[in-house]
Amino acid sequence: MSSQRILLLGGTDRLLHKAAGLDLDIVNIRRALDLSPAAARMCSTVQAMALDNVDGVTLLVEQLHADRPFTRIICHSEPLQMLAGHLSTSLGIPGSSFETVRLLRDKYALRSLLSKTGFSSIAAEIVTSREELSEFVEKHSSAVVKPRSGGGSVGVHFVRDPNQVDGVWRWAEQVGLTEMLAEEILVGAEVSLEFFSVNGRHLPIAATTKEFGDGAVELGHAVPAPLTPQQFTDASRLVEEVLSAVGITWGPSHTEIVFTPHGPELIESHSRRAGGHINELVSLAHGVDMERLAFQLAADPGMPMSFDTAPARAAAIRFLAGAEGQVVGIHGVSEAAACTDVAEVEIYVSPGDRSHGLRWSGDYAGHVIARGDTATEAMREANRQASRIWIETRETTAGDIAAGCLGEEERAAFDAFDQSMARGK
Repeated sequence: MSSQRILLLGGTDRLLHKAAGLDLDIVNIRRALDLSPAAARMCSTVQAMALDNVDGVTLLVEQLHADRPFTRIICHSEPLQMLAGHLSTSLGIPGSSFETVRLLRDKYALRSLLSKTGFSSIAAEIVTSREELSEFVEKHSSAVVKPRSGGGSVGVHFVRDPNQVDGVWRWAEQVGLTEMLAEEILVGAEVSLEFFSVNGRHLPIAATTKEFGDGAVELGHAVPAPLTPQQFTDASRLVEEVLSAVGITWGPSHTEIVFTPHGPELIESHSRRAGGHINELVSLAHGVDMERLAFQLAADPGMPMSFDTAPARAAAIRFLAGAEGQVVGIHGVSEAAACTDVAEVEIYVSPGDRSHGLRWSGDYAGHVIARGDTATEAMREANRQASRIWIETRETTAGDIAAGCLGEEERAAFDAFDQSMARGK
């Protein structure tokens, strides 16, 4: 048997089709046995179990590894990154270690490392009360306040007025957090850099620009970001140094930076491909699918790696959201999808679902992906066609804020991470 054996965590139908035609023995551990027959046939083993049961998953994987060793662990899910890191470390499989993933997941630990190594000079503190948050805001005039770990912009608040402190701390108490990370607000254009690392060599693939509304939740992205060659070089150099400092050696990564008046400053980094369908935008613009690439390299570890960072065209996504209430209708989808430069329209909600407005990325109701000759043109077209789609809602009694902000999967994953870190794994 010559095929490479890999462990896939949370592999979906969509993701498994990216492995089509490759010589891989795929063991897929996920929460439920709900794959399509075609996707299930692409796996030698599909095992359903609670992925927040760290001990149970570890025991199962150790047994499977003893029967025939895994050569790689592939996981693109944000809530499962620390589980993947734990298993890589426990089994001695090449990839991001538990310590690397923990460092990236813990935003304060990463900020502390960046400060210690000279990659960052912004103020950052853990605050455990509204009084401490007030003191930070008073000292620095403003603050971006966020959970110490997490993703999808959940719980990220910009505090530009001392009167906003009470509301931010009330949110933290409602979701059960006893501490938050407060940082200086970085001023400048925000972009992300998408990299792929092989044997400790970090290769830039693309830069992504972002579109925001009034808060921290992204309304859309576009690839390529409108950077000068020098800006791309400076940002890439910073990302390469950070990825080496945290210990990333293999796989995709997603790093967010801001171009401040003093140069690029890192916000955070992740040991996975970007969310928000950025991978699809990179694939459309640059012809590189990082999900497929992970499978290709797992199947052929010696595959030559090089990327042309000059895109063929640009691609952009605009997210859809409904007003708070119950979804009663969805209009304009077919009209938007019929446009020549629209690559994809997808709706995530159905009549009867609850809409929470737009508080974090988990509230997106759908998206439109469009192409253009430049990022500006692609974003303009995505916005134009998204405006034709109406998620109709009707008012209902407001639900519990805490239950709406963190889904059960993320709650379970956060709990598992906390338990495994407490045991020193």
